[in-house]
Amino acid sequence: MDTLHFISATGQHRTFNEYLEHLEADAPPYVIASFNTKAEAEAWLKNQPIPPDSASVLISDAYHWVVHDERVGIFRLPRVHDLGYHLADLKKRHPPAAVASFATREEAEAWWKAQPTPARWAWVSIAGEPYLAVYHPNIQHRALYPLSMADGYEVEDDEEGPSEP
Repeated sequence: MDTLHFISATGQHRTFNEYLEHLEADAPPYVIASFNTKAEAEAWLKNQPIPPDSASVLISDAYHWVVHDERVGIFRLPRVHDLGYHLADLKKRHPPAAVASFATREEAEAWWKAQPTPARWAWVSIAGEPYLAVYHPNIQHRALYPLSMADGYEVEDDEEGPSEP
């Protein structure tokens, strides 16, 4: 009840609904921001009046976890492998069937950026390799992730962690 009251009291109904839509779409792990470099991410964090904690951000399209220790004012941005697990799970539940094929990554990026209203995700093929084209609407960011990032993260139903790479 406290969580629902917080959402209501802070006027975050729309944001919460967007998050639920994200989950229902089998989209990759939710991120709150995207940066080209770690220095940009750190500068952004230092300028936040209330820095986020326990949130994911993208740095060069790699997932990082925001860790903020208020007691000493330290930020850390360790890389996390949530996307590897997600890709492995998505591959299992929605086997890759490319909606478009490209000879180069540049062609695929141009096509993905030209989509006026992209899906949250779609399989594409680049030089014969499957990729996941991802759209993060909350931050207006598009990315391409090779399915090979899932290698070593296939989890059997009775396993707890990554398999040996």
